[in-house]
Order: sequence, then structure tokens, then C-alpha cells
Amino acid sequence: MVVLNLLNAQALAPAIIAPSGMWASLIMKVFGFIANYGWRIVVFTLILKLVISPLDFYQRYKMNKNQKITERLKPTMDKLRKQYAGDEKAFSQKQMELNRKEGYSYFSACLPMIITLVVFITMFTSMRTVSQYMTLDQYVTLHDQYSIVYEQVMEETGDETKAHDVGQEVVYQLYYNGMNDDIMTEIKEKYNVTAPSIDNSEPINESWGWIKNVWSPDVPWKSGNSFFGSGRAVLDWASFKNAIGKYDEKVLEKIDESKVESFNHIMTDSEYNKVMGKLINDSSRDMTNGYLILPLLVVLLSVGSQLLSMFQQKKAGQVDVKGGAGMSMKIMMFIMPVMMAFFALQSASIFSLYMVTNSAVTLVLNLVFTGIIKLIDKRRGAKNYGIATGSSRITYGENSPIIHYVKGANPDAGKKEPAAIGNNGASAKVDRKKQKQQRTAVVRDGRPDPNELMGYDMSDNNKKK
Repeated sequence: MVVLNLLNAQALAPAIIAPSGMWASLIMKVFGFIANYGWRIVVFTLILKLVISPLDFYQRYKMNKNQKITERLKPTMDKLRKQYAGDEKAFSQKQMELNRKEGYSYFSACLPMIITLVVFITMFTSMRTVSQYMTLDQYVTLHDQYSIVYEQVMEETGDETKAHDVGQEVVYQLYYNGMNDDIMTEIKEKYNVTAPSIDNSEPINESWGWIKNVWSPDVPWKSGNSFFGSGRAVLDWASFKNAIGKYDEKVLEKIDESKVESFNHIMTDSEYNKVMGKLINDSSRDMTNGYLILPLLVVLLSVGSQLLSMFQQKKAGQVDVKGGAGMSMKIMMFIMPVMMAFFALQSASIFSLYMVTNSAVTLVLNLVFTGIIKLIDKRRGAKNYGIATGSSRITYGENSPIIHYVKGANPDAGKKEPAAIGNNGASAKVDRKKQKQQRTAVVRDGRPDPNELMGYDMSDNNKKK
């Protein structure tokens, strides 16, 4: 027994090699100055989002430009749709040709979205690996300390039961409180021993807010065999094996051959329960890890983002909510939250925290970018057409003067037109109700339609002969 425990007393924690990917290195090393992993993920996500925000702005800008083109081409598209009513393929081809001619950009608006999706997928994979590594490393570190304490007490007392109890007590204190001289003195007095002697350390457990273990999902159920992961704060053996995935196999591929036997020994049900027994069976603490708060926030923010996007596109006239595009958006409004909820329920809390932070910042930036783009459109319109904001002209039917939209050619925009002059030279009386109905707003973020300003349809079929 003593020989076996001496074998296990080898420090195995340094042999557990950390993930080496870019995201893992950034989280674990570059942002290592933030001690708490929950806040580390929040700060890391904020900075990452700000770094890639120019891509988000570029996407919003291109989408806005596409919207303007769609609005301008709507009458032509309506004619094409009627002309090719029975041939959807021909209509789509003509639509693409016209869009391309007018500068409609398909790929440039999608590229930032593709990059964002790649970041999301690689981040999910990386954080899952980090979570597996941290869960395994925590256990191996606690096992190392248990083995050291067990041998020290055995050497002093020869009492296996006392050595085991002191070892579990040290593991318990290390997990929740860390180790210092005062805690070590209390343990020695409690068990009436002069050993053990171990170095001071910070608590091994990583908590954040209401979440007791950031390496477990923010869920209330505690089944270790659950498809969505266990919501236990301290993992039992089944939950532990589920949480580390196949990271133990990666360790065996790279670990020194002299430590393979020791590693295989500690990765057993009996050894795990011997070391973690007091933590697992502690009835004085609530072992529920979370309460579904992060998954619910993920879903709500996803729905909010989808609604905002639909509202903006509907307002811009880009999407007909009753058409195919509108139906697609409604389907996505259902699929995206479900997909996000799946990731949040299955992943460690740190990834759910990443999704919540990322979604919240994206929502805020979306509103900011929309305001900036509107300001750009506003200034560009004033520069191109010389039309005052919110200006309007009163039109009086066929006798109204045609306004020529040439840069700088309409300096008096916004002023009321004088009443139309009749053939006898007297001022014609205009009904105020009719005058109000014919008033048309001139919007300077796009080329105004002369048909609307004239108050009647100037299309080929309705022109006066």
C-alpha cells in the first residue's frame, strides 16, 4: 500500500499539457493577468468584439448600400416580376444582372458574416478543449496534494484511516479556500498530527457570480449521463468522465512513459472517489451549479437581435414580410435561438458567458452602426442634391414646375411654391385638403422620384398626350 501511494505521489499535474491553439493561448496566457476565469472571458470577448467591429461595420454599410439599390430598383423589379411571372429562373437571372449592373454587392456583405461564423465555431471548439483540460488538471492537482499529504501522515502515524481523512480534508480546503498557514494549523489541530506540510495556494475551484463551477454548464440538473451535461458544482465520476471527453487520451499520447502507469491508476472510479469523496458527498453546500440564467439570456438576446434586424430591413423596404425573404427571416428567428440554446446547455458556462457577452455587445454596436450609417447617408444626400432635411414642396398637379435634380441646382428646396397662376392672370384657389394630400417629402438619402413630386403618374401608360 505504501509503495503504491509513493508511486502515486509523483507530481502528475505538470504532465497535463495545456491546449496550444490560438484562442486557448490568448485565454490562458495573454489574459492570464485576470485571475477569475469568468471575468477573463468577459474582458477577452469585449476586446475581441471591438477588434473585429470594423468588419461588422463594413457589413452593415454594405447591407445598407444594397438596401438603397433595392429601393431604387423596386419599380423595375416589379415590372420584371410581372413580365417573367411564369419563369422564376429567367426572373432571377434578370434580377442578378440588373443588381450587378447597379453595383449590388453579394459577397462583400457576406464575407464579414462568414468570418464571424468561423470565429464562433473555432471559439466553441477551443473553449470546450480548455474546459476539458481545466477539469482534468484540477483533479490531477488535487490528487497530487492528496498523495503527498497521505504519505506524510502515514510516515508520522502509520494510520491509513487518519492519513486518508487528512488527505480529503486538505483536498476540500484546497478546492474551496486554497491553502495558507492558518488553515494548515487548523487541520493539524483537528486531527492531532504534526504533518502535513504543503505550500500555500489559491483556491482551485473557479466560480463566477451564481455559477459555482465555470467548467460545468449553467443548468440545475445533476445527472452525469445527461446529453446536455451535468449541472453539479462538484462532479461525480460519471460527470467528470463526461466533462473531460477524450482529453485523457491526448495526455497519454504525450506524457512521459515513466508516468503512464501512475496516470492510468488515478483515472479510475475508485481512485477518483477516494480523493474527491468529501467534496462529492458534502451536504452542507448546494451542489447545483446553475439555474439556466445564461442559456435564457442567450436565447433572449438572439431573439432580440433577430427582431431588430427584421425591423431595420422591413423599415428600409428591403424585405417583404409576406414574401419568401420574410418567411426565411421568420424561420431563422426560430432556428437561431434554438441553436444558441443547444450550445449553451451543452457547453461549459464560460462559453455561455462568451455568447451572452458577444450578443449583448453586438446588439449595442448594431444600434450604434445604424446611427452612424444614417448620418453618413444624411450628409451624402445633402452634398449630392442640395435638398434641406425634411423639406417638402407643394405640388398642384400637371401645372407644377418640374424640379431638375442636379448637384447644387435646387438651392431653394424647402420653400413653399407660390399658388399656380391661371390663364386670366388671377391666382387660382387651391383646396387645402387637396394641397395637403399632394404634399410630398423630399428625402435626401436617395434620388427623389419625379413622379411622386409631380403628384401624378408619369409612366409611359399614363402620360398626357
